[in-house]
Amino acid sequence: MTPATVASRMSSGSSWPTLAQRRTPTARSSVTHSPALPALDARDYHTRLRVAHDGIELAVTVLQPALAEGAQAPLVLHGHGFGGSRLTARGAPSLYETLSGGALPSTDAARRAADAGYFVLSFDHRGFGDSDGHVHIMDPDIEGRDIIALLDWAETDMPHSERLVRCHGRIRVGALGLSYGGAFQLTGALRDPRFAAIIPTATWHDLRYSLAPANVVKTVWGAALVALGLPTSGVKLDKMMYAALAQALVSPLTGRGLSDTVAGRLYANSPAAVFDSETPEALSELAADVLLVQGVGDTLFNLNEALANAKGLARAGRDVHLVVMRHGHSLPFLEDINRIAFETDAHVHLGQTKMEMSALALAYLDWKLKADDAPAGLPRVAVVLDEATTLAFDALPEAHERRHAFQGEAATGGLDVLRNMRAGDTFGGFKRLARTTAANMQTQFRAWLDQDTEARDAHGTGLVARLINALPAHHLDELASGGTFIHLVDIDDDDQALVGIPTIDIQLSGGGPSPVVFVGIGIQREGEAVTQLVNDQIRPIRSAPEASRHTLDLNGVAVRLAAGDRVGLLVYGYHPQFLASFSAIPGHVEVDGHVGLPFVSVAAHRMA
Repeated sequence: MTPATVASRMSSGSSWPTLAQRRTPTARSSVTHSPALPALDARDYHTRLRVAHDGIELAVTVLQPALAEGAQAPLVLHGHGFGGSRLTARGAPSLYETLSGGALPSTDAARRAADAGYFVLSFDHRGFGDSDGHVHIMDPDIEGRDIIALLDWAETDMPHSERLVRCHGRIRVGALGLSYGGAFQLTGALRDPRFAAIIPTATWHDLRYSLAPANVVKTVWGAALVALGLPTSGVKLDKMMYAALAQALVSPLTGRGLSDTVAGRLYANSPAAVFDSETPEALSELAADVLLVQGVGDTLFNLNEALANAKGLARAGRDVHLVVMRHGHSLPFLEDINRIAFETDAHVHLGQTKMEMSALALAYLDWKLKADDAPAGLPRVAVVLDEATTLAFDALPEAHERRHAFQGEAATGGLDVLRNMRAGDTFGGFKRLARTTAANMQTQFRAWLDQDTEARDAHGTGLVARLINALPAHHLDELASGGTFIHLVDIDDDDQALVGIPTIDIQLSGGGPSPVVFVGIGIQREGEAVTQLVNDQIRPIRSAPEASRHTLDLNGVAVRLAAGDRVGLLVYGYHPQFLASFSAIPGHVEVDGHVGLPFVSVAAHRMA
């Protein structure tokens, strides 16, 4: 069966509940004017807010807009990523921007908002930057109460709080931020109806799935988060983080991942705990409409998490849109990006319009908070496929019909890496790695030089980031992981893409008492020696004698296909993204089952 036939038979996913039509905000809050209010000058200033529930102080930067006589303005709350810190002025780069080597759309949108007539509060999360306290990883009873305290202060005690736009007597709030700064938005909006429009970027739905899918711990990400958080928090991280990392490092010996105690804490600090609740009042405070932004190449918080959040929000009756970028949280050396640790697409094509992501965020806030028109051409789901191509969907495709049978054998416990070495592939792999790295370094250096002087000087780590990521991830993956390619389908035209959520029904046999394998979608391309792991996405599967068959969603993907491509499964017994998490007993495991692949027609979904 050709991919075109599969695409015609596979539904692109049923529309999210309550989203048959785009609706405008139910509570209109267009910016009003009061003759009694004098003109207001723009200024940035710092303050500290004491939180009543435990007495700690939060550091806040207020970006005050310039307002004409009688004008009022909405409020936007801006939060930073894990290990980061707040904006100190609208003209200054954030810590994340300095470390990653360039501007970030969510932070740039906060600057734009301040210049476009919004009060913006950028704050240091508890335990980070200049704020007091310890980091509790977005505990709803701790960080959640901090967020409510920030809104209370802005509503009544912030200088010029009378200039804030209100609806039915209370302020209407927007929010911006990525990663940890995306999580605070969902935590806050699920508990405070003053949030009217939020734009969570690259954040989680369920931290158990984020950090330990199938209870197989992402040890590289765990170590990276601890390393990032230690210096910026002053060693004030939650003890749970150290416990989780320690449990991950000994998992090959224990045969398990996180303890029930740690997993329970992670779940409690996740939107999933609220969306899963059967208590009627669990979602009673949710009044925010949401633009979710997630990267299909994000190996920390993948596309599946955004889809789960979208479904939960839609079931609660909110107006939800999703923009799928190509990148996100990325591990240096293991993923091909131009930044250190995090990269987002700077632009998205909406019809004939090429729009900056920060401009789209501002346009969304204008729509929801100022009653402006909706952003032109914004579909329910927009998927950035490449630099020039954005696809539009009513819902993200999910391949629930598993039509592609497979059968094969894979090594566990790293034996596939040893097998490659024994087969004599290693020398050739190192030659390809060196040759490709040299070519990439030349390309990256020229691209950096082609920027104007101001852009090069604004972020001093930009060149370092480019050179670090000159190492080709697919070649490193070949050397460090091995992997077995199991062919599924041949591509016979250039109009196909894989976009959405693949699914799998898989039986594991052999490999010891509790074998662990890692599964992703692979592509073999004409003229390329290395099999591509699509979007660097892999899903661990931990088997057991009493549960050897598994039916589950694989990690979401978005990749354009070409005639001559061979699409299949990549099955690993070891992968460096999970580093210390693998089968303790090396061996071989037999795999068989069926896969559902989300094939779509590019022409049918391309935004004209």
